[in-house]
Amino acid sequence: MLPKAFYLLMLPLGVVAVAQPDSVSTVMAMLGYQPAAATAPATPATPSALTATPNGGYPSRRLAAGRDGHVRARAQVGGRSFEMLVDTGATIVALTWTTGLDLGLVRPGMTMDTPMQTANGRVLGKRVTIPRLEVEGLSVAAVEAVVLPQGALSVNLLGMSFLSKLRRFEFAQNTLLLEQ
Repeated sequence: MLPKAFYLLMLPLGVVAVAQPDSVSTVMAMLGYQPAAATAPATPATPSALTATPNGGYPSRRLAAGRDGHVRARAQVGGRSFEMLVDTGATIVALTWTTGLDLGLVRPGMTMDTPMQTANGRVLGKRVTIPRLEVEGLSVAAVEAVVLPQGALSVNLLGMSFLSKLRRFEFAQNTLLLEQ
């Protein structure tokens, strides 16, 4: 079991990472962390066939980081497709208001009842369950997520509520491996 201090430190960092992913890079730079220079092309990952890994044939995807160091992925819910930024520091999948509306997870006038502390202050979001979230061909059922109000989030974030349901995920040499 991890010490309580770890959770007290990581919970606020995870919430900030959900709301302001670029702020995590700023904090890491202040701590002296310098990420390796990205050599991958700037274009987002494009859908292609699933690949089998040599260690058991599990379906997997390799996603290259862009020049900015971020990994982007195509996601799909109920036939609707949208882009997500992979954020291993986010404890939960976070969706923009527009995406939440498009997917039918929220509607105008719905009460926002989940408090979130972001770099821009406190905001209320709506906690939802995505029945089935497919990311680059890998599908996970019953994914917990939060839809944030208009203007609170500029990009959809693929957090640990999806990633932790995979068999494994690993980031090495500017490439993210997702394995189901």
